[in-house]
Amino acid sequence: MPRSIREISAYPNIHNETSYQGFIDKKSSTEDLDRFIFLSETNCLSSIGWDHPQVSKLWRYNLHYFDFINSSLPAGAARELQELDLIHRWIDENPFGKGTAWEPYPTSLRIINWIKWHWRTKSLTDKAIISLWNQVRYLGDRPEYHLLGNHLFINAKALIFSGVFFEGSEAQQYLKQGLGIIKDELNEQFLEDGAHFELSPMYHALGIEDLLDLYKICQSHIPTFPKEEVAQKIQLGLAWLKHMSYSNGELAHFNDCANEIAPSLHLLDELAFGLGLSSSENGPHSSSVLLKDSGFFVSEQDGFKLIADVGEIGPSYLPGHAHADTLSFELALQGERVIVNSGTSMYGLSAERLRQRSTSAHSTVEINGENSSEVWSGFRVARRAQPFDLSWSQEGADFTLSCSHTGYQRLSADIIHRRTWTKQKQSLTIKDQVFGEIKRAKSRYFLHPEITVKEEGEVLYLDKHGKILATLFASDGQKGIPIKQVKSTYHPTFGMSIPSICLEMEMTETQVLILNIAF
Repeated sequence: MPRSIREISAYPNIHNETSYQGFIDKKSSTEDLDRFIFLSETNCLSSIGWDHPQVSKLWRYNLHYFDFINSSLPAGAARELQELDLIHRWIDENPFGKGTAWEPYPTSLRIINWIKWHWRTKSLTDKAIISLWNQVRYLGDRPEYHLLGNHLFINAKALIFSGVFFEGSEAQQYLKQGLGIIKDELNEQFLEDGAHFELSPMYHALGIEDLLDLYKICQSHIPTFPKEEVAQKIQLGLAWLKHMSYSNGELAHFNDCANEIAPSLHLLDELAFGLGLSSSENGPHSSSVLLKDSGFFVSEQDGFKLIADVGEIGPSYLPGHAHADTLSFELALQGERVIVNSGTSMYGLSAERLRQRSTSAHSTVEINGENSSEVWSGFRVARRAQPFDLSWSQEGADFTLSCSHTGYQRLSADIIHRRTWTKQKQSLTIKDQVFGEIKRAKSRYFLHPEITVKEEGEVLYLDKHGKILATLFASDGQKGIPIKQVKSTYHPTFGMSIPSICLEMEMTETQVLILNIAF
């Protein structure tokens, strides 16, 4: 249990010789520092205050992060004075240790943002620095070991920033505490293929930004900082993010993932380059790659890109950001996104949050109306699908990938879903096989909202702005199977729901469904 940390009215000296700039700008969320737009939702601070119970907790978290003081909006003396006034207002209206503001996660991000802001502006007053030091002390007593994952990592980052910012023995203790967490978590959270272990491209990109920030402030004068190990994780992580990103900068939607939250691959590459780091992928490489540790298969060449999920849903002890998306995939053709998973627009405990995590919201097969992994509540998973019998082969630009999973064996021990992707020249075939006694099975393919469908008999034409990207035909291996067009929604960012089309096919009594995509 945390010990009693009381507010104090003093702070240690600041390291004047260490003042870093050139971090990635945060997204602008306010012009007047009163009307804020987070998660596609707008509220005025003057109307709702800092912790209104009818405003979602994630929105309030964003308000307390203070990312907006390090945004890309033009800076100047007048703006900096307004930002300082808001910092003072936060101090006055958020008493020590009380409310959402003081939870460890938003406290960590706010500490980092206030320090970055001061390094750039030299404008924090004694009042603000006293508050900052009290926030550091409070956080140092409450790292989120009970949550682990990205929460614990950002706690550690804030403690390290604090130890670089402040002088003195107590600050050095926080630096040591943060470095200890990073050293313990580095190989745990960043896998050998470069991925962050929660298997969300969004959280992965945020994690790479964290590593870059830490490398920037620690590499030259913190001898206990694991410089070489962090550099390797950054390089591998940038390569992984390249695989999981599209040419337009969007992220592949696997697990909890939304665009416009994390820095883009381009911005991360720029920061890495400035630090003398770059992706570990240089020169020619295979058109297809199996990212074995994270469980993703990626094939990319000549405007074709397929990303398939053939791995576990995430770390066994931390499945909070996992979706029931085993054997789902996304597809881009001619550089345009065509087949997608439907994305993430919210957190919390709503029915819609549960639906977005469900198998029925992903481009894969649902059996007996159940989820392949038992997602429940907002961030919980019970029994999980286990992939097995994975195989793939490649010949030139063509490949065959096959994988099965056990997710439905909780319904009956003999039920298995196996999916095989085969690319041959200008054709991609997806073959689904369901083994065992089932009541029904349904295969879904979610289309990007900019894709429209033209139907001619049993053939569907996928069109984007007058350009035919692909034709689709479904069969059971002997005869055609109807493809039903169902109204659905796509969620590219938090707070956003865009009308889209989902293609649905019922598995026949043969329990085989083959979709041929010609492009």
